[in-house]
Amino acid sequence: MHFIDTPLSYEALTAPDLTYTLIHPLLEKYCNLQRAHSNLSIVFCLLLNRVHFIRDDNISTAAVSQSRAILCEILAIRTLRDYGSSMMDLTVILTTSWPIYSGAPQDVLVHGRREFADFDDEERVGNAIEMAIMGTAKRFIKSSSCQRVIDGIYSGRYVYQAESSHSILSDTYKRTPIHMYDPHKAPLLDHYRLKVPAIRSVLEYSNFLILFVLFIIAMETNELQRINFWEGFFMIYALGFTLEKIAAMQEHGIKVYFNGTWNGFDMVFVGTYGVYAFLRMYGVYHDRPWARAMGVDSMAAIACLMFPRLAFVTLKNNLMVLSLRAMLLQFAALMMIAAFCFCGFLYGLWTLSRNSAGYSISQIGWWMLDLWFGLDASGFDNASQFDPIFGPVLMITYACLSNTLLLTVLVSILSNTFATINEDAAAEAMFRKAVSTIEGVKADSLFSYQPPINLIALCVMLPSSYILSPRWFHKVNVFMIRITSFPILLMISLYERQAKKNGTTNIYETLSVVTERVLETLPRKFKLLNFLEGLAGSDGDIDMVFEIEDELAMESALATDDGPSNMDALKHHDRRLSPYSTATRPRQQTQAPPQQPSSSSPPHPPPAPRTRLNSLMQRGAEAAHPFTSPLAQLFQPLIVDDGGIPEDAEVPPAQQPTSLSPSGPVAPPSGVSYGPAYRRRLSSMHHVRDHSHVSSGHHHIRQNSEAPRMLFPTGGGDDPFSASPDQHTESIPPAGDIEEKGNVEWMRRLEKMEAAQARIEALLEKIAREVGK
Repeated sequence: MHFIDTPLSYEALTAPDLTYTLIHPLLEKYCNLQRAHSNLSIVFCLLLNRVHFIRDDNISTAAVSQSRAILCEILAIRTLRDYGSSMMDLTVILTTSWPIYSGAPQDVLVHGRREFADFDDEERVGNAIEMAIMGTAKRFIKSSSCQRVIDGIYSGRYVYQAESSHSILSDTYKRTPIHMYDPHKAPLLDHYRLKVPAIRSVLEYSNFLILFVLFIIAMETNELQRINFWEGFFMIYALGFTLEKIAAMQEHGIKVYFNGTWNGFDMVFVGTYGVYAFLRMYGVYHDRPWARAMGVDSMAAIACLMFPRLAFVTLKNNLMVLSLRAMLLQFAALMMIAAFCFCGFLYGLWTLSRNSAGYSISQIGWWMLDLWFGLDASGFDNASQFDPIFGPVLMITYACLSNTLLLTVLVSILSNTFATINEDAAAEAMFRKAVSTIEGVKADSLFSYQPPINLIALCVMLPSSYILSPRWFHKVNVFMIRITSFPILLMISLYERQAKKNGTTNIYETLSVVTERVLETLPRKFKLLNFLEGLAGSDGDIDMVFEIEDELAMESALATDDGPSNMDALKHHDRRLSPYSTATRPRQQTQAPPQQPSSSSPPHPPPAPRTRLNSLMQRGAEAAHPFTSPLAQLFQPLIVDDGGIPEDAEVPPAQQPTSLSPSGPVAPPSGVSYGPAYRRRLSSMHHVRDHSHVSSGHHHIRQNSEAPRMLFPTGGGDDPFSASPDQHTESIPPAGDIEEKGNVEWMRRLEKMEAAQARIEALLEKIAREVGK
């Protein structure tokens, strides 16, 4: 209030000049309070002040209060960002309900106790997320720090038991602190999972779908004279649904509850259902035909709420559904204002009609509705019968105002509302998600019982709460929840374990991965749903491209590296699998037998990462000292020599694969197949050792996925830059010689390369046989 005394917009407050002169000094002040005193309530206080400022309805100060409210939101966003590195601190800041009078001056507390009979020093009004909802702080809710917490709470990764003083069935014994959830450490039947917002949304959707089916069956099979089985079942189930909605409104309050997208439909359904149930039971019990018939008609009117409600729940993140709520509110407000204004025309026409035509007020009202919606012009035809002068004038004026002006204004208002929401639809969706998250974690134990079982819980557990101690009431309540929700809790536990195992984030991904793995275990001729792969089109193979590439990378790592590197490769492979590109085939675990090092040799260090291009000087040093860098030799590309290895040369013992140790070379264990890794290693070592004999030969680089193409020489001669990649000691032949030789020279060299490669393969097979023996 000291710094803001002029109306400013959000863009003006975030401009560079005010950011450095106003925002940063205040931010530094509150961050110091937050750090030095470990005061985690700063964000809550800023959002609470925002609620205070936006409720200012004084016409002289409302604009300034709006600017102050925007400043509170900006400071709350940036103050919360100060704890962005700790998810637990962020969760505590946003979910703790702080006592609002903590730290108040003593005279304020004395005045409160003296003036208010129900004054409470420890009063709590909610947490920071609830204050953001009440203050419509959509920018704060959209911030990355707040969204991380909301997503964690919504999915159940972070668990906390919300405080509440408005619960119908309260069970806060052994209140657990905020903690991260691990499905493998939690009990199999964890009743707290029924309050996870993501799980609750699925359960609520299933409950409403059951209610919808029962409503259709009850409508088609109802009997006017009596209440049959299906109608009675629908009435009981709908009563449990009504109890849940009343408990939610009691728990969250009107302001938070009606911020939900479809909660208004639920309240209208509750009211209509109450009228229907009362009329049906009264008519059947007292034998009143009019009540029975009106009850059935009221039941038919419920269909106008059931079908849109089901569509809104199914398409809850659709832009049209998000904007429809705001447009319906504005439409209803405008229609009520217009109807009240047009009642003057109705009363005037009815007064004129009493003197001449004698039309009833209902008939005149029906003609006015026809003109309003442009359906019929009977009002124009009979306008002169009201009065020759005032009748047509009133009708024409009413038609201009209702059918032309009102329709134009309505279209403009609704278009502007849709455009405003469309500009930041993501913020609107996140705001609705925050509302559903707060609704899901409240402490009323009645939410843990599914309808219509919550009716039994209300009749049994509510009286027990006044008889039993808090400890025994908690035990009985937990036992009742686990008994009544046993299959649901078991399915939740199995699902969460599978989700953590597969790294998925929602139900659809988890079910997809599990289904694919089950289908992959079947023989191909028994896969009855293979035709669905064809319906997916060519884009269904996109994920397979990256999956095959990942598998090849893993196999190459397993074949090349040893020991801990294999596990690193597996972990790297698992990290690369996204929820949308999960390997559907079971991975084949390839493990080499563990090597038993000698007592005199220390364990081998993990191999260094494969370099893409070694420096020229390093390669020159390796050529000069071939045995001083055995690990570096491992990463040399395969060199094929056309004359370095004779066809019938015997492999000397020095060329047998050995591992180096301080005490000398150690023979490899039997049964170890070195594969392509040893082939590259042997070729590189042979190339280095016989470097003095290759000056007359032509060296060619084998280019494949294992060895990148070499662009520079690997050594030889006095000057490493004097040789080309193909000739290390000889000069490049003239262009004329190359043109004369033509393709014959290249064919001859390729044949020599193939022959040398065949000799190397034979030597490697012989070495493998010797090692196997």
